[in-house]
Amino acid sequence: MSYEELAQATLEYALTIFALLALVAGLAVVWRAAEAGLFTALIEDSASHAIDGTGVVDTALY
Repeated sequence: MSYEELAQATLEYALTIFALLALVAGLAVVWRAAEAGLFTALIEDSASHAIDGTGVVDTALY
């Protein structure tokens, strides 16, 4: 093997490892957001019945 082929293989392995680490880091961010209740809070805030617990507007929107 020539040095150019070895260098290309090293670069390909480095890019692959970098992509896998980015994937793991992205999944960790999503995991932390779910663990902290961010998604639940977003769902609760966007629910129509969270506007006014007792009223005509709440009933009409629900």
